[in-house]
Amino acid sequence: MFTICFREFKDLFKSIRSIIVILIIFGVTLGVAKILSQFGDQIKSFGLGSNVYAAGLLTLLLIAGPLFVTSLSHNVINQELHSRTIRFLATKISRDKIVFGKFLGVLLFWIVCLLTALLLVVPFSKAFYFPEFVQAVIYISYFIGMTFLISTIITKPSITMFLGIAIAIIMPVLGIWGTISENILLKTASHITPYFYYTQENTSYTYFVAFFPVIFLLLTIFIMRKKEL
Repeated sequence: MFTICFREFKDLFKSIRSIIVILIIFGVTLGVAKILSQFGDQIKSFGLGSNVYAAGLLTLLLIAGPLFVTSLSHNVINQELHSRTIRFLATKISRDKIVFGKFLGVLLFWIVCLLTALLLVVPFSKAFYFPEFVQAVIYISYFIGMTFLISTIITKPSITMFLGIAIAIIMPVLGIWGTISENILLKTASHITPYFYYTQENTSYTYFVAFFPVIFLLLTIFIMRKKEL
C-alpha cells in the first residue's frame, strides 16, 4: 500500500505541474492578502479568519482548489482501468489497499504543496498558521475524495477530465450561492459542499468537512470491489 502511495506521490511531483501549483498558491496568497488587508476586520464575517495571509490562502482554495485537484488527478483510478495495469496490481495487493494507497499519495502531494507554499509566506506573515493549514488540507481532501469516486464510476479518462473541469467551475459557484440564497433547495444542497462550512464565522465548522472524503473513499472502495478488471 505504501509503495503505491509513494509511487503516486512521486508521479505527481515528476512533472513541472507541482512547481507551478506551489508558485500559484504562493503568489496568489500574497496577492489576495494584499487586497484583503484593505478590508481589515470585515473578512471575519466570511469565516476566513483574522489574518490576511491565511484568508488569502483559503480564498484561493475556495475558488481554484477544485480545479487544481481535478486537473491533476481526474484519471487517478480510471487510467489504471483503461490501461489494464490494475490487473497486475490486483495480483499483488488488494483493491482496497490500491485505492487507499493512491488516496494517501495524492493527499501527501497536496500536503507538501500547501506546506511549502505556507512556509514561503512565513517571511511576510512572520508566523506559520497551523489551524489554517489543517483547514486547507481538509478542504483539498474533500475534492480528492470526490475525484477518486468520479474516476472509479466513469472509466474513460477523457470524460472525467471534462467532467472534473465542469464540476470545478460549477461547484464553487453553486456552493457559495447556496450559502447566501434564500432558495431552500440551494441552501440544502450547500450542506453537502464544503462551502457552507467554510463560510461560517465559527471556523470549527470546517472540521466537519473531514467526514466527506471518508464517505467518498468508502464508496470508491465499495465500487472497486464490484468492478470486473
